[in-house]
Amino acid sequence: GRSCSFYHGVHKLSEHHKTSQAWDIEDLVSLGKTLRSCAYFAARELMVEAEIVFCPYNYLLDSQIRESMEINLKGQVVILDEAHNIEDCARESASYSVTEAQLKLAREEVDALVNSDIRRKDHEPLRAVCCSLTNWLRETSGQLVERGYETSSKVWNGQQMVAFLHDMGITNATFPILQKHLAAALEKEEKRTMFNGKEKVVSVPVISPSAQITLKGLFMVLSYLLKENHRYADDYRVALQQTFVWRNESNVDPGDANGPFALAKRKTRHKTAVQTLSFWCLNPAVAFSDVSDNVRSIVLTSGTLSPMDSFSSELGVKFSIQLEANHVIRDSQVWVGTVGAGPRGRSLCATFQQAETFEFQDEVGVLLLSVCQTVGQGVLCFLPSYKVKKCQRRLFRLFFSKIFRSVIDTG
Repeated sequence: GRSCSFYHGVHKLSEHHKTSQAWDIEDLVSLGKTLRSCAYFAARELMVEAEIVFCPYNYLLDSQIRESMEINLKGQVVILDEAHNIEDCARESASYSVTEAQLKLAREEVDALVNSDIRRKDHEPLRAVCCSLTNWLRETSGQLVERGYETSSKVWNGQQMVAFLHDMGITNATFPILQKHLAAALEKEEKRTMFNGKEKVVSVPVISPSAQITLKGLFMVLSYLLKENHRYADDYRVALQQTFVWRNESNVDPGDANGPFALAKRKTRHKTAVQTLSFWCLNPAVAFSDVSDNVRSIVLTSGTLSPMDSFSSELGVKFSIQLEANHVIRDSQVWVGTVGAGPRGRSLCATFQQAETFEFQDEVGVLLLSVCQTVGQGVLCFLPSYKVKKCQRRLFRLFFSKIFRSVIDTG
């Protein structure tokens, strides 16, 4: 933060950098430790005068990161290397998930500021948004359909969610006003007129960083849903999911509450329902439009962009100049096919409802084991999402240990 001595030493690193050639991030961090200067804030200052800036995809595609990093793409030339990954990154940048607990926490913090009469005209509309959404979650929780063990959900399309938002009073006409209220509520300082008539800048309490992330993420996805008369509404699916998790709690033993051992605690575990509201963006052009509409030109490079027409259509951009090299692998070396069922005869249908079931994961694991035992020169396996990868990581480790044992036994 701004109270850190490393932050106030940023100028040392910035001035030292101006007299040297370009460095990589490791050199910047190393010198920052030597000069007791923050490499992160120094890099942000150097970015203003830099002619070339290297950064991850999401720094450009995620509107919240662009805002926090003060990245202005207007008139810039953007080069995206390994651009075959850009579609997934764009979809994730325009998607958002929030739990009911996070919404309630944000509502409570905003409510506390309203009750303290701090920027009441800005915080009251924000509180109304949080209340409307939490009430909607409570009303629709009865519509959830069981999908698996202790898992239930319901999915709406974007147009249906827009209709729900209109019922809450969040429309194309009111949302820009709400955005102004949020921006004003997050300002940490404001000018106030003192008794002598002079103006003074004073600090004003704001909601916590976690509550800010909740509201900023929510407003980001609502802006896409309502943008240009709901242009991108059909590109969204909104899901309410309920799962159960085990939580640990430490409770004071009632028998010792007033005694000398009042601090003695009993640890208990209980199962808690967690409701998550997710806005899934299905179209990478939603987030990519923020880039393509502002930059001077975009250059995409990769070895696997073909077919170019479908890639261009996915991003919603017409590339006037294209260069595509021939494949180096002969047709006789490639076989493309589908496997509809695993070795045990179970269907391999990786839909949202099926991908998280133990039956599907078991069948994929058995199939991989069978393929690895047959193909001796190595196997490269791609999964449809990080979520599926996370669900199957433990199972894959089990099957891979069997593969290694099999290799050792047969070797």
